[in-house]
Amino acid sequence: MPPIRDERLEELKEALRRRGYLDRVILRDAAAPWGWLKGSLKAALLAALVLDLAFVVMLAFLGSPPLASAGDALLLALYLAPICGLLTLAVELAAGALTRLLESLVPRGRGHSARLAWGIGGAIALGFAIYLSLWWRGRGETGGDWATIGFVVFILLISLFLGRLASLTAWLSLLRVGRMRGLGKAGGRFQAILVALLIVVIAGALWRSRRERVPSTPAGEFSTAPVEGRTLWVGVDGLGSSLMQAMEREGHLPHLAARAAASCTVNLQRPAAEPPAIWVTAATGFAPPRHGVGGVESAILPGMGTPLAATGWSAPLFEAARALNPFVPPIKEVPVSGVHRKDKTVWEILAEKGVPSYVVNWWATWPADEGPGVRITERALFRLESGGAPDREVFPPERLTDLEKVYASTFAANPASGSRDAGPAGAPAMDRFHLELASAGWKERWPLVAVYLNGLDVLAAAPARQDHGRLGELLQDRELIDHLENLDAAVGLLADSARPDDFVILEGDPGRNDPAGGSEGFLLVSGPGVAPGKRLSGSLFDVAPTLLAAQGFPRSREMRGRVLRDCLLPGRKFGGEGVNPVAGFGPRRPPSGGGSEFDPEVLEKLRSLGYIR
Repeated sequence: MPPIRDERLEELKEALRRRGYLDRVILRDAAAPWGWLKGSLKAALLAALVLDLAFVVMLAFLGSPPLASAGDALLLALYLAPICGLLTLAVELAAGALTRLLESLVPRGRGHSARLAWGIGGAIALGFAIYLSLWWRGRGETGGDWATIGFVVFILLISLFLGRLASLTAWLSLLRVGRMRGLGKAGGRFQAILVALLIVVIAGALWRSRRERVPSTPAGEFSTAPVEGRTLWVGVDGLGSSLMQAMEREGHLPHLAARAAASCTVNLQRPAAEPPAIWVTAATGFAPPRHGVGGVESAILPGMGTPLAATGWSAPLFEAARALNPFVPPIKEVPVSGVHRKDKTVWEILAEKGVPSYVVNWWATWPADEGPGVRITERALFRLESGGAPDREVFPPERLTDLEKVYASTFAANPASGSRDAGPAGAPAMDRFHLELASAGWKERWPLVAVYLNGLDVLAAAPARQDHGRLGELLQDRELIDHLENLDAAVGLLADSARPDDFVILEGDPGRNDPAGGSEGFLLVSGPGVAPGKRLSGSLFDVAPTLLAAQGFPRSREMRGRVLRDCLLPGRKFGGEGVNPVAGFGPRRPPSGGGSEFDPEVLEKLRSLGYIR
């Protein structure tokens, strides 16, 4: 850089003195060698601190579960600091380089330096506003209108500050002595337009999120209608509408095909999500951002007590924090469980009025709640395989003895299928075990029997060969066809044992990787007053309200789904449709006792089944 005359340096210093403190910090070394780089580093440091604060504040209020303590918040800030620093440094350097490039490419660009700098800063502010809004929306909302307004303002201020830093860096990259004027004059109108645009973008994302996630309403008094019949709910993971139709065309699944002809068939639209999120959504009637169950596992950073469930928008932050902090102990992985779930399931709502249920193998039911009824959690089979002291896998605890007998008889023919390392080979026996338990509960005449079967999903999710794709391979896969046929017969036998006043709801879902390329699940609804052969379109959110109505419970106004009354013949209705709707059934009380020393073995079993890769 050529030497600068003293009078021009004095002009530069005077221009800096007229600016605010932030400008002086960033532009202080404008005339020095490598001044642009120094300013960029200072801007990146300030931006990193603000961005780190924004993420920690969001996780403190919106986490699933929220951060438990100030210590957790401080540690999380330290973990995220390196990635925030690298991200903001890349943004600041890119802002300067892009501004220089545009000045040289745009006709008369040198005469519009201030506009270029403000334009780059505005674009970066908009980018951060969109990212933070989508991240906020992906985690779900915890409050009402005032909370939403508060986060609109918070994200707006954060984005404007980050955009301001980027515009300073962009200006610094163009700065030459004698050209200090202009930055402050560029854009009263531009700033007003930018602020308005940011408010529209942020508010649009956040208010849409609010419609998807209504704050939990405190439980109020409500009445129920007496019903004569019971409800059987069988969930088959890995069997979506497309696969079932393909199997029927090949002459398979005769019992389910006959059941479909005598039932109301509802094609279910469902989100693209992991199995825990799908089946907890069906059981609660709420979306994953609200009920708190997303993937199969969560992470606990060393020193923290709060598990952090990663979403599509926040997972890169956690992965980067893990990679950039190799000096810390390994990040602890914990399997998803009822500790993470924030909303009541159908059977927990029934329990509010003393109606007992018999529940087998549903996601996020561990630790087993204390009824009324029987709870056989998703960890019960893993405990039987591994041995050791029971830890809330079954309620009441004495039921574990009955499970041991069923386990011994189920796996006696193929002991290897019950080992922890069996993986997909044990999937058929896994379904047989859970179906036998459900059949026993149905014979005991509990008002609601619910069973989740995931063996088919484990088998169907295996990798495809490149010659004819996974669907063609499945249609020739003897093991999978045999399992489907056995499942068809067993589920058909169980459903056929229902009495005329019982509701039977068979639910299928495509699972993790539908080989038929479909994305829809289905319900087969049969029972008193149901119109056989009728076909409808519905949503995954309709399952819980319909199950509650079948047991004489009222509709909850905070559930976004509807009761599938269109399945019924004219003039007929579900028992719960005769009582007044309720505002909500109230939030779920968190289970006591926290995590378990059994977590590592549960994770290993989930890996062997292909849920964790």
